[in-house]
Amino acid sequence: MAATIKVRVYVRDISNVLLKYDQVQIWRSDTEDGVYTEITDVGTRINLLAGVSNYEYIDTTAPDNTYWYRTRYYNSSTLATSDFGSARQGTDVGLYVSIQDIRDEGISVTELSNERALILSLGWQDWFIHMTGNWFTPKQMTIDLDGNGSRVMWLDVPIITIDSLYINDDFTNAVDTDYYTVYNRLYPDDRKNPRIKLKRRQRSVFDTSRDLIFQTGDLNQRVVGSFGYVDEDGSVPFLVQRAIMTLIVLTAELKSDGDIDQLLVGRLVEEVTDRHRVKYSDIWDEIQAWKSTGITEVDMALEHYRRPAKIDMARTFIT
Repeated sequence: MAATIKVRVYVRDISNVLLKYDQVQIWRSDTEDGVYTEITDVGTRINLLAGVSNYEYIDTTAPDNTYWYRTRYYNSSTLATSDFGSARQGTDVGLYVSIQDIRDEGISVTELSNERALILSLGWQDWFIHMTGNWFTPKQMTIDLDGNGSRVMWLDVPIITIDSLYINDDFTNAVDTDYYTVYNRLYPDDRKNPRIKLKRRQRSVFDTSRDLIFQTGDLNQRVVGSFGYVDEDGSVPFLVQRAIMTLIVLTAELKSDGDIDQLLVGRLVEEVTDRHRVKYSDIWDEIQAWKSTGITEVDMALEHYRRPAKIDMARTFIT
């Protein structure tokens, strides 16, 4: 799946630039010092406007976010070009549903521009994250938690990997991995009950030392690692992508007569056939609160991926 990369273009002196050029070309390479190829054409080059210095280009065809970009000015009449600007990388907007995914769904650029597709995809992605309480790509994080006086510490976000574990207010010396178990399995699935358990000591009959515990305290335990509700290969779960795609399709602007844009209506909630009365729900009312939307693919995903209430034990004071 291609990445969605935003390339920003700043024109320092737009008035003087417009005396020679009217467009900007975008070129791309897989390495900073590699061979660059233009990825814009006669229909997609950036048109320069008087008084406007900041522009953006959305690259929907980059295989990933490691590619490099250079720009140069272009005169569409004389075909004159300027020197290339310095090489730089764009910004990966981190879409769960890329613009290319939207095109593959059958929505053309004439129906939904790249700019609006980006807004809809990001907007519904943020809404889905908010409604479920989860995120669906790996995030490297440091999380501080309260100790509860037991050997088990529950987290309310799925664990991908744990890099370091610091316990009991000691944030300098990480616990050896031999002394704890991370529950981050997919089979059986620990993503709805992620936790870290300190192992019991193997002791002789003469050893009276206590097991390690997460001592009771406020933010006295620290976990460093990668977290997120992802599939085994680290990708966004398919049901999440389908739910967001469904919402994009339902709220995409459809051109009816070239003058009026209309949104798809919500689900049918009432129909009186003898009087020909039909009533549709408002899709915005349907989705503004956490409840069934009536959209099967969306409701299935919300139910499955909604973060469960955190299961933890009462803090125990050890004397």
